[in-house]
Amino acid sequence: MTTAAPPQPTFENGEFVPSRDVPFSPELDALIHEIRAGEAPNIGRFCGYCSAPLGQAAGCEVCGESTSRTEPLDKIDRELAQIYVAKRKREALFVHSGAWTGILLATALSILLIVFLPGWTKVFAIMTLVLGGYFAGVFFGNVLAQTPAYRSGLKLFAQRWSEYAATRASQ
Repeated sequence: MTTAAPPQPTFENGEFVPSRDVPFSPELDALIHEIRAGEAPNIGRFCGYCSAPLGQAAGCEVCGESTSRTEPLDKIDRELAQIYVAKRKREALFVHSGAWTGILLATALSILLIVFLPGWTKVFAIMTLVLGGYFAGVFFGNVLAQTPAYRSGLKLFAQRWSEYAATRASQ
């Protein structure tokens, strides 16, 4: 038995476009984060297919599902929330790894400056450690790692979503 490859996220002009196959909702992601932090209750009106917040809308803007075809949900499924959390953790891994790489490179440069600079000029090594560590961490973590982190998180979401949807369909 062969398994189908998970759907791939769609990007137009560099921006993610949600689809029925990859129905990631930034609003639901933020809501799940608030629920986990204890800042919001797990109650509301959500799409019956992808669980995106509906408000009073008759259809879902994320997956295109109609409320007349699929009954809206009143709370977010725990398994789905775990998929969103896994996506955030994947993104955090990329960003934190990039930031630590920048900090370690600045530290290595600072150590080299301590070894090779004479006398009072070793002060530049301290400035390199402090300022260089900060700016290198920001550059590697936020500038270089942010886009790959987001794309990798969406790929993980797509894979886990397809497994989740298949399990739900078989029940």
